[in-house]
Amino acid sequence: MELFLNLLWLAICGIAVIAVPRRSSRVLLTLLCAAAILFPIVSVSDDLNLDRDSLEQALAAIVTPTVLVIAVVVLGRLDPIRVLAPVITVMVSCDPRSPPRG
Repeated sequence: MELFLNLLWLAICGIAVIAVPRRSSRVLLTLLCAAAILFPIVSVSDDLNLDRDSLEQALAAIVTPTVLVIAVVVLGRLDPIRVLAPVITVMVSCDPRSPPRG
């Protein structure tokens, strides 16, 4: 039963990859990452052998990738701060003309 459901999940992901429009490679990469992140959530393996410790580990396994994905998306949407090089003006404090002849 567990193997069947995992193969069904793999088939759903495969169909999604085939059906996605080929606009860019980012779309395909995003879909594959989403499938890899969702697989432990959808997988039945943890549900069959459920106890208190595994529930906490499953929650940690869900929260950690979610926080990482949110952080990567936020960092990707930030605009870089353009730092301009400081302009230094050198002032010459002497007169460039030669002294008068006497």
